[in-house]
Amino acid sequence: MAIYKEYKCEGCGYTLAANPKGKDMVMMGETETFLCPDCKEIVDVVYPYGEKPEKVVCPDCGGDQIQKWNPIKGKCPKCGGNMKATGVQMCLD
Repeated sequence: MAIYKEYKCEGCGYTLAANPKGKDMVMMGETETFLCPDCKEIVDVVYPYGEKPEKVVCPDCGGDQIQKWNPIKGKCPKCGGNMKATGVQMCLD
């Protein structure tokens, strides 16, 4: 079970749920969080156990320039502002 926290941009109000570490293990496999500069979204990519691809693409737009991201060091994909935990927490399988 993965624990995700809600984060909100202090600049523009963009919100998302993300794992504080930027990666986790779920029932389907390993999940990692990425920033897609093409669609300006934070996305999770899930890999089946032991099948990490050489090239990772955005699941939303297919862009291949995605970069690993975590909410502690990462900036807002929309405006570049700081992301802050809102205190809302959720559990995912």
